[in-house]
Amino acid sequence: MNTASPAVPAAPPKHQLNQAETHKLLGNIQIPPQPEIVRALIIERNSDDPDIQRIAQLISKDVGLSAAMLKAVNSPYYGLRSKIGSIMHAASLLGMKNIGTLVMGLALRASTPVPGMERYWESASRSAQLASLLARRLALGNAEDAQLYTLFHDSAMPLLVQRFPDYRQTMREIAGLGWVEVTAHEDARHNTNHAAVGGLLASNWGLPDHIRTAITLHHDITVFIDDKLPRNVVDLIAIGHIAEHVENAISQQMNDSAWEEFGASCRNHLLLGEDELQDFTDTAKELFGMDSY
Repeated sequence: MNTASPAVPAAPPKHQLNQAETHKLLGNIQIPPQPEIVRALIIERNSDDPDIQRIAQLISKDVGLSAAMLKAVNSPYYGLRSKIGSIMHAASLLGMKNIGTLVMGLALRASTPVPGMERYWESASRSAQLASLLARRLALGNAEDAQLYTLFHDSAMPLLVQRFPDYRQTMREIAGLGWVEVTAHEDARHNTNHAAVGGLLASNWGLPDHIRTAITLHHDITVFIDDKLPRNVVDLIAIGHIAEHVENAISQQMNDSAWEEFGASCRNHLLLGEDELQDFTDTAKELFGMDSY
């Protein structure tokens, strides 16, 4: 297992936006409000005695959400032995945390109905599932947080597509950039970036502070040497990037040229050796099936 710490490039001091500057930057971007189902989920997840029946009833009222949820639950990822036909049955089998994370992801996708983003959402969903799997494999604790973070960390991209007619071109350009160059390129073109907007979306939707912080900082390579950041924030960033890298590798949908720049930092933070990474990649191929790519 390789545990040597790589050299992390120094970053220039960053100007911290105050509240007025943040509102000015983001004022023209339409941030989806927190859906009723997400509000209810957060309340129940934080309850000492969560009412999973209430959540199932709320999901059942939304025909589109119900259909999408049953499709997801019956996918190979959950490995259920028999097909599930009711929301209550699915909720009972998977439990509040799993159902909550799944529904939040589906609600997120429904809240930003941007044409032509289907492959983006499919990739994001697979990456989030892999993040959850990796967190469990490394015994890092809350696998649901890893899945939720990875679903949300690039979720502002569809919002920026809605706001800026040329943001699709920006997405094509940043696919070939280094990790730390992405948000700078977005800032230069649009005076904002997906990490900043994603942090605001996470805040509006009531996601926990450590997930929101990780979303805001997920393109800042100095997180690996910042001893003031909570460990769980850096864990999420590392897990999310490794999961995304593996998904990119097996789907062959995106140029992952930035991996060499930060991949070693992510692996070393998690004490994940090259052999373990390859084993995880092989597991991902089996999970999703190479024939589907």
